Amino acid sequence: MVTKAELEAEVANLRRQLAEQTEANEKASASEQHDTVADRIAENIDGWTGQLEEALTELEDLPHKRPILFALGIFTLGYLLGRSR
Repeated sequence: MVTKAELEAEVANLRRQLAEQTEANEKASASEQHDTVADRIAENIDGWTGQLEEALTELEDLPHKRPILFALGIFTLGYLLGRSR
């Protein structure tokens, strides 16, 4: 006779397999959506644009949030540029 623990283990195993198959199917359908190289490049550019916007927003907020760090960074940048000549 099968115990409750064995049945629960089997159910957990089947759920894991189902989740893996679902994930594999989603990846396959996602790869089919990216038929052309141009589509993939466009998606990458969109991602980079979003990251650039985030970085610029953080840079704009830096003088207000951490003025000492900002001043130190400006001083260091000026020093390095002055020493490069």
